[in-house]
Amino acid sequence: MIQANNLVDIMNIEDTTIRNQRILDEVQPLARRIMDSFIAKYSERDSYLLQLKIHTHEQTIKTTITDSKNPKYAEKKQHYGNKGFVELIDEKLYESPLFILKLEFHLASREIRMVMSSDFYPFWVLSKRSQIHELKSMVQELDEDLQIFTNEENRIFIDKHEFTDIIWQYIKNKRKPTINFGRIVPLEGLIEEDEIVDDLWDTYQKLTPVRSVLEREATEHSNAMLLIKRIQEGTDPFDIKLFSKTYRVIFDQEVKKVKTNDYKQMFYIYDQDQLITEGHIGYFTRDPHESIGIFIGNYGQIFHRIRKLGNQTDYDWYIKKAFYHRGKFNQNNENQIYQENSVEKLKNHNFILSANNSFYVGTYKGVDEGFTEPMAKIKERLVVAAAIFADTTEFLTFPKGVQTSGPSEEEEEEFAPELESSFDFTNILDLVEQSGFTFSLDIIRDFYLNLTSLDDKHFVILSGISGTGKTQLCRVFANAVYGLDYSEENPYLKIVPVRPDWMDATSLFGYYSSFEKRYMRTEFLDMLLQANEEKDKPHFIVLDEMNLARVEYYLSDYLSAVESRKPIPLHNIYDLKDVPKTIEIPHNFYVIGTINVDETTHSISDKVLDRSFVMTLSDVDFSSFWERLEDKFKKTVQTEWDLLLEIHRNLTKYDLHFGYRTMNEMIRKLYKNSMLPEELQMEPLVALDRVVAEKVIPKIRGDERISNLLDTLANLFSQQFGEGSQTFKHIDRMREELERYGSTQFWR
Repeated sequence: MIQANNLVDIMNIEDTTIRNQRILDEVQPLARRIMDSFIAKYSERDSYLLQLKIHTHEQTIKTTITDSKNPKYAEKKQHYGNKGFVELIDEKLYESPLFILKLEFHLASREIRMVMSSDFYPFWVLSKRSQIHELKSMVQELDEDLQIFTNEENRIFIDKHEFTDIIWQYIKNKRKPTINFGRIVPLEGLIEEDEIVDDLWDTYQKLTPVRSVLEREATEHSNAMLLIKRIQEGTDPFDIKLFSKTYRVIFDQEVKKVKTNDYKQMFYIYDQDQLITEGHIGYFTRDPHESIGIFIGNYGQIFHRIRKLGNQTDYDWYIKKAFYHRGKFNQNNENQIYQENSVEKLKNHNFILSANNSFYVGTYKGVDEGFTEPMAKIKERLVVAAAIFADTTEFLTFPKGVQTSGPSEEEEEEFAPELESSFDFTNILDLVEQSGFTFSLDIIRDFYLNLTSLDDKHFVILSGISGTGKTQLCRVFANAVYGLDYSEENPYLKIVPVRPDWMDATSLFGYYSSFEKRYMRTEFLDMLLQANEEKDKPHFIVLDEMNLARVEYYLSDYLSAVESRKPIPLHNIYDLKDVPKTIEIPHNFYVIGTINVDETTHSISDKVLDRSFVMTLSDVDFSSFWERLEDKFKKTVQTEWDLLLEIHRNLTKYDLHFGYRTMNEMIRKLYKNSMLPEELQMEPLVALDRVVAEKVIPKIRGDERISNLLDTLANLFSQQFGEGSQTFKHIDRMREELERYGSTQFWR
């Protein structure tokens, strides 16, 4: 007999550790005992129950108990611990677990829940026109005494007659909650354990319509995931013939996670030892379908849904490329011209084409879970086709020559994912952390607040030593807003290098040339025009090294327009059509400037500083940098790393330290040296001496205030490299110059 009040009273315990320990000692054994009784009693009627894995909440509770004793996590974990559960899971399908039945004692809500749960994706897939009948049939067959509800913070119950409409609403609002089907009974009074066992069986039987639909969907997802796995496993290098040349294609064996349900596998196209371009295969495991994309550079050239391919016994895989220019009116029929040109090039490269100009990739045998040809051949066709499409749109141009041609046959499913923006800080932070860059929470949060806190003005200046990732921060943040990986091309981001000869606003906004009879546009103006056309999308412009010229000169019109909210006059030419006479700075236009402070740059005037947030990025977290470093580098440069850190610590005291870029480049040179034949390598210490002399010492300069620094470095280099080393000679010479002239620098 269960005393419900004894369980509910656990929630009155404020101490997180004690509360969770009580759940672990009392609630979890109870749930496990009831589930074991359920399987023992009813597995003879349904042997499927014996195939299921039992999953419990115990490990999570133990982790919470441990964390609650750690001052670092205690506050965050103080509200953890309000339930215990046991769940039966079917794990026979690849990457597609089915959560068959959960028994949960939810103490905070005073409920016993007996449910089957699922993430949102199966219902998203089934909501498509071709499968909506399955979804409607499932809820129609569902017993009236079962409930449907979500796992959102504010739990929402869904009427089964409105289920498909609610699913469409969630899709429209870009929400993907977990959905539960089952029974909820109150946790109160005295409860017989046998009653719960029988209720579990009754619920399990009534969930049959849901179980059968989700199992079919999981099987199709599993088959598609197996196909993705096969494609990922094909990493053998191969040669491709493109126009007049032969290139070598090398694939990374590692498949990197970009974000949830989004992975990429890099490949590199070489002409002998010269890298021509890099690309990657993107694997989208739920969007909601399973898809792949072939990227050349950072630009997607082919996108294709592969579920049908993975769920056929015998399937000839054809893809049709569609050309589409986002936000542009295709008045010259460019897309059709691109289509015709690419088809001709595919023929000239011996591709088999169908009647609708889809190109043949390969034949997939579902029984064998593989292609009739080696995977290298399949990837070769995908890479060659993507390169042809990149060449057609002049994204990347390959040398041309005379080619031979070939024939044709069947189907297509091309999609181009639309970029959606979101300033949700949690998602941005997650994507930035997955990017591989070493930016702390403080930096990301401060940058986010500086950019977004003012609705009518978005202007941030990033200051700091060279190599701390100022420009990378701009790119990774803007891409995270659009859910893109750092390396992907973002049409809503433009990085503009500032030139020292920028003297007025025409450097940004362009001017009308009476000599050429046209308006001389700039990248800044182009992005501003685009921002005015697509006002629902944030547009980011980065003025890189903005203080190479006088900022208050070339940025004056922008600053005035942002402050006054008045349009900027551009020209007064009556018949000029492609550029308006005036332009506004819209609220979706974000300006970021990066500055380095040295003798080659101009100071920033108060007029500019008063209208911007200024952030300093000079702190360098090399511990996080080391953690993210590839193992091959760690194994090779561990000893050198420790010495580089010691040099960095000494330089930091004088604000002469180096950033991530310098450290990364030094490590890569040291690693490259270790890869040379042994008889041709520099000794590791000699290589380290050289790289420090080449990358670190040239930036050291100052007056008598750095006297102690030079003494410290001289002692360090003498001990580590010897007095005949390059580093010691440079530092010793600089010490003499400091003593003689009162100041010194690397350059004579």
